[in-house]
Amino acid sequence: MIVIRDQQLRLLVLAQLIRELQQSEQDHAPPPPGFTEKQVEELRALSSAELVKLSEMTEPRVAIEIDAGSLEHGLRQVDYLNKRSRQLEHFIRHGATSNMLTKLFRISSADVTLKRRLFAGTSSALRRPSMPPHSVRELIQKRWYEIRKGKEREPIRAEDYEELHADYSQHTFATLWAVVHEFDNE
Repeated sequence: MIVIRDQQLRLLVLAQLIRELQQSEQDHAPPPPGFTEKQVEELRALSSAELVKLSEMTEPRVAIEIDAGSLEHGLRQVDYLNKRSRQLEHFIRHGATSNMLTKLFRISSADVTLKRRLFAGTSSALRRPSMPPHSVRELIQKRWYEIRKGKEREPIRAEDYEELHADYSQHTFATLWAVVHEFDNE
């Protein structure tokens, strides 16, 4: 449990508590655990000036408790979102097509346009990709099948293209996408 000593934070927490109590009264809910009906009524009846005075006092002790499990989940989500954002930026800076970005990252074409302007501007990597020589295309296709081996039923992931790009970094993502999908029936 974290004790809040800052007067402004105490005021904020107490004001939120009063809002919650007023909402629970409208919903005809019982008082929160640890509160008596009399305490709830007295809190609801406080004026703004009285609430400020209460927040300036050392009693009542105002503390917060953070659920460790949901905090861990939230931290993992933030980490995942940061990773995906860096990954998207990497793909844009290395010439991924709009089609590729919308399929791999499930973002709208409008978002693709905005992100492109932010990360790549009018880079030459955004132009239509040129296909590498036939022998290089065969090597790229072979490597792609090695990467996807055993995952044929799974959706294609951005990580698959990152692995391919690591081996063929001289080519843009757009070129690699074009080679991989050269014989697709789209």
